Amino acid sequence: MSKLIKWGLLAILTVAVLIKVSLWLSVRSIMNEAIEQMAPMMRLSYEGITSSFDGRVGIEGIRVDIPMFRDQFRIAHAELQFKGLRDLLSFKERLEQGKFPEQMAVNIRGFELDVHGPFMEMIHQAPQQPDLQTAISSVACGSSRQIGVDELLEMGYRTLETDGQFSYLFQPGAQKLTFTLNADTRDMGDYRVSFALANMSEKPGDLRVNPPRIASITLEINDNQYQRKVNDYCAGKLGQSAEEYLQTSVDHLDGALRAQRIALAPALLESLKGYYRDPQALRMELLPTEGVAWNGLQFFEPEDVIAMLRPVLLINQQAVEPLAFSWVDPQAVAAPEPDELVRAQEQEQEDVGPRYEFVSVASLPSHAGKRLQFITHDGTYYQGVLHKVENGRAFLSVQFGSGSAEMFLRLKKIDKVRVLF
Repeated sequence: MSKLIKWGLLAILTVAVLIKVSLWLSVRSIMNEAIEQMAPMMRLSYEGITSSFDGRVGIEGIRVDIPMFRDQFRIAHAELQFKGLRDLLSFKERLEQGKFPEQMAVNIRGFELDVHGPFMEMIHQAPQQPDLQTAISSVACGSSRQIGVDELLEMGYRTLETDGQFSYLFQPGAQKLTFTLNADTRDMGDYRVSFALANMSEKPGDLRVNPPRIASITLEINDNQYQRKVNDYCAGKLGQSAEEYLQTSVDHLDGALRAQRIALAPALLESLKGYYRDPQALRMELLPTEGVAWNGLQFFEPEDVIAMLRPVLLINQQAVEPLAFSWVDPQAVAAPEPDELVRAQEQEQEDVGPRYEFVSVASLPSHAGKRLQFITHDGTYYQGVLHKVENGRAFLSVQFGSGSAEMFLRLKKIDKVRVLF
């Protein structure tokens, strides 16, 4: 009997080792294939592979270099998670059958992206044509209408570090597919986006004939540290107190939305002002009716839009009611002008505006006398006027409060340089 138990345990151990080896080889094969396919666009590398018997398989030490953007991002650990080992092993099989896997989650730990990099600069470029999204994200902040890379650096951001999870759950019987994205970004906030699709077929090929419909959309923002930093930063640029800037920001939001033909009800604006004052938690949920015309909402009366979208808004765990707005003629009101809130000299500078471009460290001597931004290899940020380059050092004047100080940086410590034109 003892021999039977011993051989049974040995067989179980052998099977477990074979499964682990099979998972490791499968993941390595997938990663090597991905590296080969993405080679023309980006360079991908990783340090190791992890797996477990509870339906998890992961990659450690991921680094992605994107030559086209001259930038990179890093991921400490990325993990593919299923409900169990069986779902993990059948994942590839369901894809080959042309069916959606019923459940999957991607966990990301330690995603890092440099704020001063070209990729972030591209993301934060001011749009050519204003729209509803840019109206909501615009700010009253001196000569700045949008928070860009320069503003983020001045607010103290150097690297965006995020832990997140993307997951979905497919219910074939109910024909429902739910997507969820959670992201916890250090010194910014905790974000959650979720949306559900109804009438979802198990086979992707059926979606053209019988497309799904959106059943719900949810956005949550908790502990919005980013909004607090924006309030303090912009109030300082305008020379306003915290309470004065709250009213300024609400007035700016009202004007920006009116330029997009939307006028929020005064009670709703007052609730948003309360959120700006204490941005603890915001939850917005839409439960659209079947057959809602997403591309033609502007042709319906405001009451009908509310009835079709069925929105629910909670600010700091308190329901905001009623939710109301009206359509307005943007030509009937003055477009929002943040520069009316700043000094005359800032008005004169707005049309020109500062424009920074990346230059090489080797070209520094040709930029003597210009205002430069320096980012060192350890992520430290400096801004000042370059005087000269001698003996492997860059000598510059840096502004400190109401005065200035002379300093130098060793060229070998400088990672990136941007020059003000």
